[in-house]
Amino acid sequence: MTNLKTEQKLTQTLKGEMQGSPPIWLMRQAGRYLPEYQAERAMLPDFMEFCFTPEAVIKVTLQPIERFGFDAAIIFSDILTIPHLLGQTVTFAAGHGPMLEKVEWDSFLKKSIEKDLTQEYQPLYQSITIVRHELSSEKALIGFAGSPWTIATYMVQCGKSQDFAAILKFAKEKPEIFKQLINLLTDKVTHLLLGQIKAGCDVVQIFDSWASAVPEEHHEELLWNPLEKIYKSLKKVYPEIPVIYYGRGISKHYPELAKKLKGLAFGLDQSVSLTWAKKELQPLATVQGNLDPEKFASGEFENDVSNILNKLSQKPFVFNLGHGILRHTPIKNVYQLVEQVRNYK
Repeated sequence: MTNLKTEQKLTQTLKGEMQGSPPIWLMRQAGRYLPEYQAERAMLPDFMEFCFTPEAVIKVTLQPIERFGFDAAIIFSDILTIPHLLGQTVTFAAGHGPMLEKVEWDSFLKKSIEKDLTQEYQPLYQSITIVRHELSSEKALIGFAGSPWTIATYMVQCGKSQDFAAILKFAKEKPEIFKQLINLLTDKVTHLLLGQIKAGCDVVQIFDSWASAVPEEHHEELLWNPLEKIYKSLKKVYPEIPVIYYGRGISKHYPELAKKLKGLAFGLDQSVSLTWAKKELQPLATVQGNLDPEKFASGEFENDVSNILNKLSQKPFVFNLGHGILRHTPIKNVYQLVEQVRNYK
């Protein structure tokens, strides 16, 4: 399927064009802070089953657009669908987050390298095609994947970690196996994003939420080389599709990446200095961010929003949060935020 050729505020901004007030969408905008999402989830409590049920995915992807009129929808999925489909079963328990079963790495990697996930991803691709058809033409549709490193942290640690000791130990003690895992995930992330674009996504974002856990001396092999390989593969097939990289806690490396990977846009987490971003990064790339989700949830965010807009919207800029929207965020805050950004001159 070819993407709709329309003047979408988000895609035009990501390509470096000024669009008046900046476009706005929020990370995790299709999710648990919405009562209508909770109602859908209650009908399908198994999270991975939910992610591969087109009817549910289409509904919850469109809910925040129908309610708030964001400039983009982001397809509802999860970064852990890749390990799940490769055979490392992922389950979610209330209050615990994702849990991944232990695997025997040699046999797992041998099986996984040859595994083509195209067929398994058909429900997701079908959802994307239908959402793109249902969305108004000026709204963009965002696809996404986790970075190889961030997905690997969950796979090796069998879930979320506070200190990343297990994966750093694994990488040190089994360097060949870990290299194979990163290469495998680089390949699978590339194919997933290509499939999402083919199905109808106008933009894709790579989430590297745990990038700051990588020691500086391993940045090249574990972060930058996989990112460059993915980015160049996407651009070779779809040169016009914008790509956003969100690397939490590593923004100081963004200018160097922007020079190397021309056209890549960058998501800023809430710790990033606006003055630094304006001076060092905006001359090189479109930026996205970076309202603190906690501040947003508390209701005391109007001044922060004004500050972000005043600092960053003189050049191509996408308004977003510095991380995903929190579950306890009041709905009225979202309406207020959208209105404030839309009215900015």
